[in-house]
Amino acid sequence: MLSIFKRKPGGIIRHLALENFYNTLSESEIEEIKDSLGHPYQLTSGKPYVRDDLDKGNRTYIGNVAQFLDAMSEGLTSNLRKRVLLEAIRRATNSVDKHFPRTKLAEMAYKVEDFDECELYCLDVINELDLTTFKDARVAAFSRLAIMYEKQGRIQDAINISERALSIGQHDGTKGGYEGRIEKLKRKASKMK
Repeated sequence: MLSIFKRKPGGIIRHLALENFYNTLSESEIEEIKDSLGHPYQLTSGKPYVRDDLDKGNRTYIGNVAQFLDAMSEGLTSNLRKRVLLEAIRRATNSVDKHFPRTKLAEMAYKVEDFDECELYCLDVINELDLTTFKDARVAAFSRLAIMYEKQGRIQDAINISERALSIGQHDGTKGGYEGRIEKLKRKASKMK
């Protein structure tokens, strides 16, 4: 169907001014997004969302556009999920709203062993890290990079990122923490010499 005959979307799409992005989606992608709209993780106040709330009626979303796209990405196939997360980053107005989509994109890239892309997203997360917001929170990008670097044999890079995480008070969720990880990596590096 030609785009000039497309009905203008209403609902959450109009409320969040996502018409331009919405118009790039195929009919099957729109259906996929509608299917994920009613999942229990979806943030809502009042009655739960239904499929038509995406592009019909006057339904609104309580968060901002980046948060909506980030939340919507959870139920999508990998290609569409990546497009939605990239749009969330593009629409984000602060480092916190960029943090979570980038972390998800890094994990997606790691799972398919696209280590260059994983590294890019992790470094974006780390370089834009708001230390006041994430002071006591675990930032997964540090441990993801340390693991990936070690897996690639980039032991000094793994040590460096672990030391950087430790210097800002991060913990990697393991029993030994970054201190233990650094010691293990240093032992491994000395055996390689």
